[in-house]
Amino acid sequence: MPKICLLANAASPHTEKWASALGRRGWSVDLISFLPAEIPGVRIHLVPAVFGQKIDYILRVRWVKEKIRELNPDILHAHYATSFGFLGAISSVHPFIISAWGSDIFSFPKHSPFHRLLLERVLSTADYLCSTSHVMAKEMYSHIDMKKKINVIPFGVDVTQFVPPEQADTKGRKKVVFGVAKYLQPVYGLDLLLKAFAQLNHLEPERALLRIAGDGPERTRLQALAARLEITGQVEWLGTLPNSEIARFYQDLDVVVVPSRQESFGVTAVEGSACARPIIASRVGGLPEVVLDGETGIMVEPENIGKLMEAMKRMLEHPEERERMGRAGREFVLRNYDWEENVTEMEEVYREVLRESGGRAVN
Repeated sequence: MPKICLLANAASPHTEKWASALGRRGWSVDLISFLPAEIPGVRIHLVPAVFGQKIDYILRVRWVKEKIRELNPDILHAHYATSFGFLGAISSVHPFIISAWGSDIFSFPKHSPFHRLLLERVLSTADYLCSTSHVMAKEMYSHIDMKKKINVIPFGVDVTQFVPPEQADTKGRKKVVFGVAKYLQPVYGLDLLLKAFAQLNHLEPERALLRIAGDGPERTRLQALAARLEITGQVEWLGTLPNSEIARFYQDLDVVVVPSRQESFGVTAVEGSACARPIIASRVGGLPEVVLDGETGIMVEPENIGKLMEAMKRMLEHPEERERMGRAGREFVLRNYDWEENVTEMEEVYREVLRESGGRAVN
């Protein structure tokens, strides 16, 4: 089988999903990473740390280039344009694919003219580009030649793992449970969620519960905010959950709330919909692509705490609407975001790359 060399963070659950799926389908997969992990069927090559910080991407350029040459892959595929994409670009190995992930396109180039120039140079070196959403592909086109093709391949979910809960799991409980699983940082708007939930709790005391899974630099500040809002007793902080427990987390909710200020795709919403949970989400980034307003959930304007609270109140008061939207969301995911179909789409890109490069044939 053709050999794929991935440049990516092996410790990321997203990387694990891509790499393990390709390995299961028979591709020969090597993965170069700065963080350790174990992925069945994948050979992981750990870059020796210098300082264990971002500067290592510069200091270990030579090591990465030599490792890529040693592996001699048929395809070099970098996940995240402005770190691993940079390393792939300077390796001068082709064919070369870059998959953008989000902040590398939406945030990185806004830091300075130098950052923007660097992103444009890196993207220009790729033979093929991939994006998880149409809105991110549109943003990428502001940095590259419009004639260059971008393959939009969603980051779907395992629809055999993310499934609706048994009816008995949620029927009959007294409180409506809202929640989200996110890395705790400002861009995901969890402060907005806490404020909206506090307003809801004031109007409808003791009728709702909020569960937040995940950890990050904002945890202490968010917990202090919950205390000031006097909702500490109504908010559960679950910390980082293993990947194997994420589906169960969504199944135990009544409503998934994604109040992000920025979102390149919206995998949280897709996972929630796959579990037949209705979604409340900000109208930003890729979220309008994965949440159908009025059908699979409710879209609200970003930063609008009042509208967010109103959407939560509507969900609280209309259980039949929650059920209807949840069922529609599950069907929507089955049609558009089945993970196995998304992997097949990536395989088609690989086959196209190999045909055009004269690489090894693959059925």
